[in-house]
Amino acid sequence: MTYEKFISVIEMYGKRLHGAGVPKIRIDTKRTFASLKKEEILAHAHYLIDGAKELAKANNQRRMGSHLTAIQMCLSFAGWYTLQDIMDHNYDPSSNKEKSAK
Repeated sequence: MTYEKFISVIEMYGKRLHGAGVPKIRIDTKRTFASLKKEEILAHAHYLIDGAKELAKANNQRRMGSHLTAIQMCLSFAGWYTLQDIMDHNYDPSSNKEKSAK
């Protein structure tokens, strides 16, 4: 995934979470995701957005990917997106062209 694609996906999620009035709250690290309410999972996803943007600024690709995965799993666990939706969000036709040219 390109930097630009990463930012566009993170921005899309941030706008939707903000628009839905979801607060930014980190979950208690001693809790399991299974014990959380939908609202808590969404709040944690929103909390992670800012961290993902900071990692992008620092060009820390490994941690960017980890944050994006966590955000996407939270959004899926909360019922906002299916796996297919997330795969579609991650699809970058420009990177596909590069692979086919090699």
